[in-house]
Amino acid sequence: MTLVVVLVLFVAAAATAAAVVVRNGRRQYAAANQVVPGTATSAPAEWAGAHTPEARMHRRLRDAVEAVRANPAMADAWALDARVTLEQQALAVDERLIAVAALPERVRAEPLAAVASAVDAVEVAVASLVAGPAERQGLDRAMAEVQDRMAQLQQGG
Repeated sequence: MTLVVVLVLFVAAAATAAAVVVRNGRRQYAAANQVVPGTATSAPAEWAGAHTPEARMHRRLRDAVEAVRANPAMADAWALDARVTLEQQALAVDERLIAVAALPERVRAEPLAAVASAVDAVEVAVASLVAGPAERQGLDRAMAEVQDRMAQLQQGG
């Protein structure tokens, strides 16, 4: 009888441990799919590892924001406003990407190309931002380019 109780307790403990591991894995997977850490995304969960153009662009945006946040210089006052603006632009591009991905495949190519251009602009802006205050003019041009691309996306092309 004691052996049965010990066996039941062991199975229950193993099941609980497995549930905790699965729950933590799901949280980490969901967090890895966020463009800006801590900001929920409506991107499909499978984009965290899929090879579609949309999924790759989503991860490029995530990686661009991660590169900015990983740079210790981004804590300086000169960069904080630019970083926040860039993160908001990356989120806006990602939302447009999610909307384009929902279009029927036969009409998706042109809007997807426009989103790809905006993703490129975000990456250029990140490169300028990471370069530091000495590259302030380059950053201003890159941020203006991101804003232009977003305006084009909002106008439909």
